Amino acid sequence: MEQSNDLIRLLQIIFKWKKPIIIVTIVVALVSCGVTLLMPNYYKSSVNFYPSNPIMTDRQVLYSQIAGEIEIDYFGSPGDIDRMLTLANASSLVDYIINHFHLMEHYDIDSTSKYGRYNVKKEFLENYSAIETDYGAIEISVWDQDKNLAMEMANHIVATIDQHNKELLLRDKKLVVKTFQQQVAQKESIVNQLSDSIAAMRTSGSTPEKMLIMDERLRNAVADLNTNRMLLEQNQTAVNTDFSTVHITEEAYPALRKDKPVRSIIVIGVTLATLVFMVLLAVIVENYKRIKSKLQHA
Repeated sequence: MEQSNDLIRLLQIIFKWKKPIIIVTIVVALVSCGVTLLMPNYYKSSVNFYPSNPIMTDRQVLYSQIAGEIEIDYFGSPGDIDRMLTLANASSLVDYIINHFHLMEHYDIDSTSKYGRYNVKKEFLENYSAIETDYGAIEISVWDQDKNLAMEMANHIVATIDQHNKELLLRDKKLVVKTFQQQVAQKESIVNQLSDSIAAMRTSGSTPEKMLIMDERLRNAVADLNTNRMLLEQNQTAVNTDFSTVHITEEAYPALRKDKPVRSIIVIGVTLATLVFMVLLAVIVENYKRIKSKLQHA
């Protein structure tokens, strides 16, 4: 019964305040319609891609002797996805895109103002997204008032991520190449020393037994040198191989229609919020009047 009385009381208040509630709600709805019409249209362009498996360009894979000798997945692991998402959201990439596309001027932000850099970064990040999809791919999305610019930025961001990811993967491979270069230099020095020693021994008329021992040592040193030269060449080839670390399944293209703002949702949301606010205001005012009246007659 108490809940029923409360509901009846609420309906009575709403009926009593129906005119101001209706008038204010309609006015706000009309104003919100006008405001949303002044809001610019933003177009969305997206790129979807999968990371490649880094092992595809490793020396062991490039120079495997038997087909299927090494079982590998064509696409990257969750770790590769996480690394690319980290690169996609890195401050260095955001700063690069802002500078490359002159977004300070594009967003009409004063570059000399104290918070100019902060404001342009804030606006870009509000119109940029890098996420993992439900299918395990990475989606890079850019919103802009210029549909062609949104497309260019999205595609360029993926190309930049690919380049940065490639540099990370090549960094360790280049260290391996440098190590083999040092080893080859050492092996060459050993071979030269042994060759000089054998030549000197022949001149001095050394015994055949000693010559056989030195010849065997030289053959082993040359074989070791050739092995290291081969490994150096193979690792250099792995470093110099032209490859991409992304497999793009859908490139960005100019949007056919705007993506935001969704004006109908904004207007409906503001209108409903105003309606609820006016009802609450009416309830508060009426309850305040009742409490004040009871206190006066107490």
